Amino acid sequence: MLTLRYQNRKWINSTFARMKKILISLLVLAACSPKLQGPNKYANDEKLIAIYEFQDQRKTDKLLPLLKAKKESHRIAAALAFASIQDTVALPYLNQMLQIDQDPMPRRAAAYALGQIGSTKALGILKSAFDGELYPPNRRYILEAIGKCGDENIIQLFEENNYQDSLLQMGWAYGVFRLALRGYTSKSLNNRMIELLNDENKDLAILASHYVYRELRNNKNIELVDSLTVAAKYHEVKERFMLLKPLELSNSDKAISPTFGRPWLSEFEKSNTYQKVAKINDLKSEYTSAQKFLQAIIQSDSSSAILKNAAFSKYCEFYPEKKWNIIIQALKSGDMAFQSLAALEIRNKTTEIESKRDEFELEVMKNLESVKSQVKLPEQAETYIDICKAIEALGGEKFEGYQPKYNHPIDWDYVKTIPADQQVTIKTNKGIITLQLFVEDAPGTVSNFLQLADSGFYDKKYFHRVVPQFVIQGGCPRGDGWGSLDWTQRSEFSNYQTYETGTAGIASAGKDTEGVQFFVTHCPTPHLDGRYTIFARVVDGMDVVNKVQVGDRILKIEKK
Repeated sequence: MLTLRYQNRKWINSTFARMKKILISLLVLAACSPKLQGPNKYANDEKLIAIYEFQDQRKTDKLLPLLKAKKESHRIAAALAFASIQDTVALPYLNQMLQIDQDPMPRRAAAYALGQIGSTKALGILKSAFDGELYPPNRRYILEAIGKCGDENIIQLFEENNYQDSLLQMGWAYGVFRLALRGYTSKSLNNRMIELLNDENKDLAILASHYVYRELRNNKNIELVDSLTVAAKYHEVKERFMLLKPLELSNSDKAISPTFGRPWLSEFEKSNTYQKVAKINDLKSEYTSAQKFLQAIIQSDSSSAILKNAAFSKYCEFYPEKKWNIIIQALKSGDMAFQSLAALEIRNKTTEIESKRDEFELEVMKNLESVKSQVKLPEQAETYIDICKAIEALGGEKFEGYQPKYNHPIDWDYVKTIPADQQVTIKTNKGIITLQLFVEDAPGTVSNFLQLADSGFYDKKYFHRVVPQFVIQGGCPRGDGWGSLDWTQRSEFSNYQTYETGTAGIASAGKDTEGVQFFVTHCPTPHLDGRYTIFARVVDGMDVVNKVQVGDRILKIEKK
């Protein structure tokens, strides 16, 4: 009997041990397995989709009644929709919402949308709302909105207030920064932002450095740049001011230009396309022999688009007295990049031979009008905008702006299948970058991006643009930054996302002209907030982003 009990106990113990091992194995597998991804907020809310559809189609009249929707989330969505639409018709309705909505989040959304609309007509109600707001965190957003809508009369408001609360300090700094982007600053505000460069709040200090950087870049005060760089305790602030050091070189004899000649040409021929572009861009002196060299690239059928662009810009820089003929050639070329670059040169028309100006301008205007009538919209929106501005610069029709027609509906059936926490990997020749997508903030952009990635569109595309301490940009089908497809998507600003380090946005030629090219930021870039759609952020591989150079490639983009 004892033996049987012992055997039973031994069997029970061994069974329990096996079950324990199985349980531990299951737990380990669960921990190693991919996280279960839940549906996004659009999957089960048709009313929310309807609101977003009105936003995407810019149907202001349909959205206005929804600012009083019964459900709080729907009122928020309706208010934030106007951050993208930016229709001044909504001002009194958003102002009313800011004053009387019983819930704080719809009021915050209304303040944000008013700031995005950017009309001075909203200033009175925003100032009143700031004084009457009962939910303290909202006051930070109202301050920023005041800066976004401000004019010279608002400068004094920011000068007179010195907040101790951290949220209000950030709101004040953002308000001052947004006001400066509109062209309104003062010596007093400049000094106060300088005082914030070493603030205990690192985010506040970095924001202040962006403000001060812009002022110093305009004033070219080299001595102040040096002293602020030395005094800065955050490396992000130091790096921002170090970007101004080229100003010192350009004002001295330290800048050394590469000598154009046989050795240079030999190295040029050994280089890849993007290296060749860099070599052309680095030329800083005029050489008679360079004229024929640059002209040969421009007129060659075998030269890549990006190489022709660089040669054209350098030719116009080196030989301004001869640029009119080549500008006319560019306008007649049928190439969208050439035509845009020619238009930019026309707008900068200060160095032409005066005796031939009228003759050439008449010919140029005729070609500009011809290009305008033939340009393909919406895919060549950037060229169209540049051409219209050039026509205006030569005394032609005033350009009132470009508003693309609705041409690319959101695929909501596809959007509903995207998990709320969907990630993608961008495999490059320098390593892997992992992005967290923001489908709930930018459903149109995210769904377009994923469908392009699934189709292999981004495979083997280049990073054609890299600006240190700013962005890397890629995905252009031409490889030179001028490529697009036959559709554009709407700007999506209906969220509070900001451009932090590693933020992914969509390039555009202006509101609602977004296409297929995307960029990733090296560092915070607050001047892009509310101007370029944010659709993702780097969660792994920021070191790879920092290693990417012009000419590196996107090998593949895949869902994770």
